[in-house]
Amino acid sequence: MTRNTFDRKAVALQWRRTKIIATLGPASASTAMIQKLIDAGVNVVRVNMSHGDEQTHRVAVQRVRRAAKRAGRHIGVLVDLCGPKIRVGSFERSRIELETGETVVVTTRPVVGHPGLIPSQYRSLHKDVKAGERILLDDGKLALQVLRIRGTEVACKVIEGGTLSNHKGMNLPNSRISTSALTKKDRKDVRLAVELGADFLALSFVRTERDVKQLTGYLKRLGHEIPVISKIERPEAVENIDAIMESSYGIMIARGDLGIELPAEKVPLIQVDLIQRARQKGVPVIVATQMLESMMSASRPTRAEVTDVAGAALLSADAAMLSGETAAGQYPLQAVQTMDRVLREVEQHQWQEGEFADEPIADRAYKTHFIRESMAHAAVQLTRDLDMEAIIVPTSTGTTSRIMSAHRPLAQIVCVCADPRVCRKMALHWGVVPVEIRRSEITNWRKVCRHISARCDLGKVGHDVLLVSGFRDDPEKNEPVLKLLHV
Repeated sequence: MTRNTFDRKAVALQWRRTKIIATLGPASASTAMIQKLIDAGVNVVRVNMSHGDEQTHRVAVQRVRRAAKRAGRHIGVLVDLCGPKIRVGSFERSRIELETGETVVVTTRPVVGHPGLIPSQYRSLHKDVKAGERILLDDGKLALQVLRIRGTEVACKVIEGGTLSNHKGMNLPNSRISTSALTKKDRKDVRLAVELGADFLALSFVRTERDVKQLTGYLKRLGHEIPVISKIERPEAVENIDAIMESSYGIMIARGDLGIELPAEKVPLIQVDLIQRARQKGVPVIVATQMLESMMSASRPTRAEVTDVAGAALLSADAAMLSGETAAGQYPLQAVQTMDRVLREVEQHQWQEGEFADEPIADRAYKTHFIRESMAHAAVQLTRDLDMEAIIVPTSTGTTSRIMSAHRPLAQIVCVCADPRVCRKMALHWGVVPVEIRRSEITNWRKVCRHISARCDLGKVGHDVLLVSGFRDDPEKNEPVLKLLHV
C-alpha cells in the first residue's frame, strides 16, 4: 500500500487514548463477564476493598489475569483501599426520622440509636468536631449543625431533615479529622494487594502528603513498591494538592465525596484545575464517580451523563472510571461499550482538529524539569511536523512513556518493555499502548521498530517513526534522546 492510499485516520484512531477503569463486583465477577469487559475495551480493573472478602478478591484478580492473557492485552489491577469510613451505627427499628429544626444527639458510645439519638461508628467524632461545624449524613441528603459537645455527646440542630437508616455515611466537611488515612483494615488489604501483585493502590480520604508517605513507607517495610493513586475527596486534599501530587504516582478525582464535602458547584472547576496540574507534573489523573450512574438500572445513559464522559476526554483526563455501573448495575457491559463509544467520538473530533490538548506549560524556575519538558515538547512537535504515526518508547521503568503521555501527542505512543509489570502500569496512561518484548530482542532498535510497526499496524514500509528514550525522574540521570527511524 502506498502512502497515498494509506488510511492514516484508521491507524491513528485504532486505539482509544482515554483509558477506561471498570469496578468489579457481583455484576461483573464471573469469568465470562470479565472477559467481555476486557474485550470491550477496559484497560484497568478496580477491586473495591469496601466490599467482598479476601477469597472473593483473590478469585477476581486471578480471573482478570487469565482473561487478559487470552485477550493478549496488559490490564492493570487497581486495589482501592477503604480508608477511615465514617458511618452512623444501627437503630432500634433500622431507621429514624429527623425533623428540620429539632435537636438531636450524636454519640460515640457503642449504643443502638433511636429517635433523638444517633450513634457514630467513628469514635473520635466528639474530639474532632466543634460548635458551628456541619455533620452531613447519607451522601449529604441530611445535614446537622453542631451546637455543643459534652464528653462523648454532640448536640446538633437538624438543618435538613429526612429518613436516616442503619450504617449510612457521615461526612465532616468543616472538621479536621484526626484518624489516619491508612487504617488497620487497610494495612491488611495492602498485604493482600502485595500477594495478588496489584499494579496500583488507591488511598482513600487523603488530606496531606503525609498520608501518602505513610502508605509508601508501609509498602517499603513490606519490601514492595506499588504505585499509589491518591483519591481527592476532602477539602484539605484540594488545598494540599501540589504536595500530594509530588508524593503520589497519580490522583483520582473522587467527585462523590468531594461534592459532599464541598459545594457541588465548585467541583467542575476543581476538576479542570486538577487535570491541568496533573498534566504539568506528568501525573496520571482519573475522573471517577457517577459518570454513567443511570445505567445501574437503564440500558441507555442520560444525555447529561454522555456530556460528562465527553467532558473528561475534552479535558484530557488519563482515565474515566465506572463504579457501581459495572460492579452492581444491570448493564455492566453496555456501560463500558457506551463509554468507549463516547470517548472515541470525542477523540476522533480532537484528532481531526489536529490537537488533543494544549501543551502543558513548563516551569522555567526548575531548569532540569524545564529541559525535560522542552525535549518532550520537541518530540511531540517533530511527529506533528513530519506527519508520523507513532512514537516508539523503549523503557525499563515507564518514565519516558509517562512524560510523553502528559504532552498528549497526535502520534500514538507505543511503550516497548520487557517487564510485564511496567506494561500493566502503562495501561493507565493516556494514549500509551504497552507492548511486551523479550529482553533478547532489544539489540537492534531499527529492527524492533519495524517489528512493532507491523505488529501494531502503525504504518507501512517507507514510513518514519520517532524513537524517544532516556527520560529520568532523577535530574542527574536524565539524558533524553530523540531518534528518527525510517522503517
